[in-house]
Amino acid sequence: MKSALARFDPTTASDTAERRREKRHKAKYTAILQDSSGDRSEVQLLDVSTSGCNIRGDLDRFRPGSFVSIGIGENVLLGAIIRWVRGEEAGMEFLRAIPAEREEWFAIMDARF
Repeated sequence: MKSALARFDPTTASDTAERRREKRHKAKYTAILQDSSGDRSEVQLLDVSTSGCNIRGDLDRFRPGSFVSIGIGENVLLGAIIRWVRGEEAGMEFLRAIPAEREEWFAIMDARF
């Protein structure tokens, strides 16, 4: 795929692991996951980088390629696309890198878990 949307093509987890641009930081934090219809649920962040994260939770309604938003606490949600789902875990790529002013995300990356 050589179109502008090629990066939104769902891939398998092994493909994603080989293409990661950044180190993922282990995390143990509750986040809010919102689907495209606005329904929200709590999920557990397992790891995070400025370009994506891995979560655990009730993910039955999510499929690779689903557009979602994820946030920490009451802060503004970040747009993302789900890349893979396996049972209660999923990996997602943020639509844009985490902005520098989103200190709560960087604090999680700096924490030692």
